[in-house]
Amino acid sequence: MAVTERAAVRARNPRGQGDRLRGELLRATERLLEQVGSEDALSLRAVAREAGVAAPSIYRHFSDKTELVWATLEVNYERLAHAMTEAAAQADRTPPPSAPREAADHELPVARLRAQLRAYCRYAVEHPATYRLLYETRQTPVGPERLAGHPAGVLVRSWHDALTACEEAGWRVRGERAQAPYVLWSAIHGRVMIWQVMPSQKDTSRLDRFVDEILHLLLER
Repeated sequence: MAVTERAAVRARNPRGQGDRLRGELLRATERLLEQVGSEDALSLRAVAREAGVAAPSIYRHFSDKTELVWATLEVNYERLAHAMTEAAAQADRTPPPSAPREAADHELPVARLRAQLRAYCRYAVEHPATYRLLYETRQTPVGPERLAGHPAGVLVRSWHDALTACEEAGWRVRGERAQAPYVLWSAIHGRVMIWQVMPSQKDTSRLDRFVDEILHLLLER
């Protein structure tokens, strides 16, 4: 059935299934963003057609197009953040073998951060389409107050908290502390993109070694 016909024949969601409609709108937006690559090129009317609903239905869940796009990206940022959190938890369960207690306490926050960064790389490698959606979707500029609520903030906060834990364990973060999470983010993202586009053999151990190197440069005992 053609996309343009969906709105006319789609059955109304039963009462209490607003979450289902919201999910359908997010999935429709994701499919369209993969095609058009830009918030500006995306229309709410097209989203409504893709989801098989009337355009005004979107405003029951999202105040404007920016909120809809951000909510779509948020789903995938949260998945990435969850993978990082799980990796950090695994590091907690596998402390350095035969290490004295004080040494283990000193090294564990770095191990957690290393696990997060490696999980970030793995997610980008294993989910290339989703990763491109996060970083290749051109978004309409907003003011600083609204930008503070961008869904990518979950990554920045995760790295900020991990670096704070390293400091509390006796490590020093080189450079301007407020910029350190962004240094990690830009370095890891840049390395992943180079890894993806270069016509070399795809050995993920190169990404692991880069993670080790960036931590060596950023953290000081």
